[in-house]
Amino acid sequence: MVRRALLVSVLGTVAVAGCSSSGGTSDKELEGLVMAEAPPPATVDVTRAGRDPSALAAALQLPWSRAADQLGDHRLTITTVMEVREGAAVLETLEDSTTIDLARDGQYHAIYENGADYGREIVFLGGKLYLRPRYAKWHERAPETNAEPTELRDQLASTLGAHVALYAHGLELSDKGTVEEGGRAGRRIELKLAPSPRPAPKPALTQHAWREGLTVEAAAGEVILDDASGLPLAATIDATVAFVRDGKRLTMRLTVKQAMAPGAVAVAAPEAEQVVHTPVRLREVDDRNLLLKGIAPTKGGVGTPTPGAASGSGSTTDGDKVKP
Repeated sequence: MVRRALLVSVLGTVAVAGCSSSGGTSDKELEGLVMAEAPPPATVDVTRAGRDPSALAAALQLPWSRAADQLGDHRLTITTVMEVREGAAVLETLEDSTTIDLARDGQYHAIYENGADYGREIVFLGGKLYLRPRYAKWHERAPETNAEPTELRDQLASTLGAHVALYAHGLELSDKGTVEEGGRAGRRIELKLAPSPRPAPKPALTQHAWREGLTVEAAAGEVILDDASGLPLAATIDATVAFVRDGKRLTMRLTVKQAMAPGAVAVAAPEAEQVVHTPVRLREVDDRNLLLKGIAPTKGGVGTPTPGAASGSGSTTDGDKVKP
C-alpha cells in the first residue's frame, strides 16, 4: 500500500501555528511562515544560466505565461517520475504528465494526469474557463480575475523549475554551445553532479525546513534554453536527493522531461452536454487556500516536488477534489 500520508508529511509539511488557551501564538513563532514572492526577472542572461546553477534555476522558474507572446502557438509536454525510498524499500512511486496546447492569443487546453488516477483538465476559450476533475463533467464560468486563466496555466507548467530549484546547489553545469530546437536557436546546458556539492541553502519558509541538510546524490541531464527568451525549449533531468525525516534517512529520485513543439493548435469548447454552467465559483478549496496562503502549498498547486501532491495531484477550483 502506498504510504501517501507519510510522504505528503515529509515534503509538504503544513506549518500552521494554532492558537492555544494560553493566549495564542506569538509573532516571533510565526516568523518564516509567510514570505512575499519575488518578482521574476525581466530578462534571462542565458550565458550566465549556462554556468551558474542558481541562475539556471531562476530561469526555469519563470512563468510560462511569457511563452504565448515569445514562442507563438505550441504544445508543451511535461512528464515526471518520483520515487521515494527508505533504504531498499520503495515508499512511493508517482508518474504524471501534463500537456498544454497554447495559442498565441493566450487561449489554451491543458490536461494533467497521474498514476494515482487523479487528473484535471482546463480549457480557456472565448473569455470563459471550462474546468473539470478527472471523470466528471465540465464547470463553465467566467474567470474571477483577468489573471486567473494565466495563473492556472502557469501552475501546470511550473514542474521543471521546481525540480531544479530543489537540487541546484548540487549541480555542475557545462555550456555545450548553440543548437536548434523546435525551429529556434537555443543554448544546450549539460547538468551533472558537482564534484563538491555546496550545502543546501537555508530554507526561506518554515514549512521547507526539511530541505535543510538535503544532499544531492546523483544528477545528470540537459536543458536547452531559448536564446531570445530564456525559456526552456527542452529538458531531460534525472536526479536523486537524500534527506532525514524523523531520524530516518530517505532518498527521492526525480526524473523530469519537458518539450516544446511549435505549430498551430486547436482549442475547442467541450461538448455542450458535458458542460455544467457554474456562474458562482465553488469555494471549499478556495477557502482553504486563502486561509493557508503563504503558509502551505495550495491544493493542486503544481510544481513543488512533493510526493503525492506537488505535481498537480491535488485540487484547485470548481470541485476538483481528490482523496486525502
